[in-house]
Amino acid sequence: MGFVDLVLAVVVAAASLAVAAVLLARSRGGTAVPRIFGRPQPLPRLRAAMHACLGLGMGVGWLVKDIFPPHSTGDTVLFNVIRILLVAGLVTALLGAFQYARPIRNKAAR
Repeated sequence: MGFVDLVLAVVVAAASLAVAAVLLARSRGGTAVPRIFGRPQPLPRLRAAMHACLGLGMGVGWLVKDIFPPHSTGDTVLFNVIRILLVAGLVTALLGAFQYARPIRNKAAR
């Protein structure tokens, strides 16, 4: 693993986990709707779970991908765990996006 790959993996993992921590801290454990960058963030627990899954799947998965030799049992297990984390992150992102869909304004109805 090159130096640039290592730095990128650490940045991705740290940034995603930091966003998850900020969401949980500002929402007081998920009981309030925090405002980040001036916008309300509904479903803070779901969003925090999404960022944690993406951070662990992408960043940490990228860091440990070179521990096991290719096509070994450990490599296969790690690949499947990372795939599950990324799919879980994607599903939670879609749930958060479709939960609060913005209404389409019809100009003709005015």
